[in-house]
Amino acid sequence: MRIFFAYIILFVLPHALLAQGESESAGVTKDPGFLLTSLSYTSNNNSSRPANAIKMPALKANMAYYSNIGLYASGDYFKYLAPTTNTYEFKLQVGYEKTFLDKFDVDFSYTNRHFKGDLAYEGISYNHDLELSGSYRLRDFTATVDNSYMIGQTNNYFLDLSLSYDFEFDRFLLKSGYLAFSPTFTSSFGTTFWIPGTIDHTWGIHHTGGNHMGEYVPERNFDYQYISLILPVQYTVGSFTLSGGWFYAIPSKTLKEQSWTNQSGFLVSLSYAIIF
Repeated sequence: MRIFFAYIILFVLPHALLAQGESESAGVTKDPGFLLTSLSYTSNNNSSRPANAIKMPALKANMAYYSNIGLYASGDYFKYLAPTTNTYEFKLQVGYEKTFLDKFDVDFSYTNRHFKGDLAYEGISYNHDLELSGSYRLRDFTATVDNSYMIGQTNNYFLDLSLSYDFEFDRFLLKSGYLAFSPTFTSSFGTTFWIPGTIDHTWGIHHTGGNHMGEYVPERNFDYQYISLILPVQYTVGSFTLSGGWFYAIPSKTLKEQSWTNQSGFLVSLSYAIIF
């Protein structure tokens, strides 16, 4: 099983919103650098097979530094709570973000990943991830294009197209309170080399005489994979931010033919920022 979008949706998007909210709600511009620490929990209820649903609850600890020139670095530690063996992963990321005219945002990053434990919890098997994203903000709407190239046992490219609407409330409940809610729709595309239970067509001809014994072999190409609804919300008071996110994803026909069902999950996170 290679479940990857739960990690992207539940961890990356709420964290990005949180980082943005810390600088804005604290009454400062993006010029100061800041250190952000957070602890998160996700239910990650992934049902890849109706008769064998797997729950992947996990804790995530994060520490990130964002400089005043756009460079940033972060470390993430994931501890999976359900497997019988010790299962965890660690990520180190470095990147650069630049905003133009307060509307265009470009972000490039590299991530090095180490996973150990029950392979059912690994998601896509990769060691390196190159990401390039761009977004355009028009009033309260934000359109985002995310590109990701993952290098590991197989090399895969993914493209996510997202549209969100931001609801922002200053002085919410408290004088220093800031509330943000950003419903987001995402369409995701990608290569299919990561899909489990499949074999390469050439390999099948040479090793089985062309007889795949009825096993479905998808095309090895770039294709639509799923559509999702994400509901992230965050509330900031001073240097503390409490955030949460819920998602629901509907897989494509290709994934459904691999016995995938609709996916859902939620995340809660508490963060603390130190502004320099």
